Amino acid sequence: MEYWSQVVQRLDLPAKGAWLVYGLGTLLVLLALLLRRKLTWREYYVTFGIMATAGWLGNIVLFFQLDLLDSGDPSIGGIADIIVFTLAPSSIALLYLNFYKPNIKWIISLIFTGMAFVMEYCLTALGFFTQKGWHVWYSIPLYFVLFFFFLPWHLRYVRGKTEVHVNYVAKPPRGK
Repeated sequence: MEYWSQVVQRLDLPAKGAWLVYGLGTLLVLLALLLRRKLTWREYYVTFGIMATAGWLGNIVLFFQLDLLDSGDPSIGGIADIIVFTLAPSSIALLYLNFYKPNIKWIISLIFTGMAFVMEYCLTALGFFTQKGWHVWYSIPLYFVLFFFFLPWHLRYVRGKTEVHVNYVAKPPRGK
């Protein structure tokens, strides 16, 4: 019985501010699935994997290697960490790509940058994120690059519209 109580404790369910993580995570996943407009399941699958990987890489670099932030109980990785670094970035990216149109790229990028900033600010204000050298506003340029540049390129790439075709046939010399 002692073993299972330790397992439950390591899930870090009652982490400070975790209620917001659970609520936002559930809402984001449901919205990403229910508001499916123009992405194929293949695009969902690839985007989810890429963004989840990016979330965990960001966690490793910012939270462990550079030690700029902590989340929940920093000595363990709980359920809330899984939601914050796997489900939330993937769901936000899927929502963005479902609403993305090249003619409104600036507007939608700014809206999603603002939404991501507000979510991070709330998690910091509630104590889920502890800043140790990072300020919430440092994330704004990162979010903007993600939404304005990376995700549109990612969608074109997944759809096969940015492949480079190399012609291996030598051109005849000029003048002949």
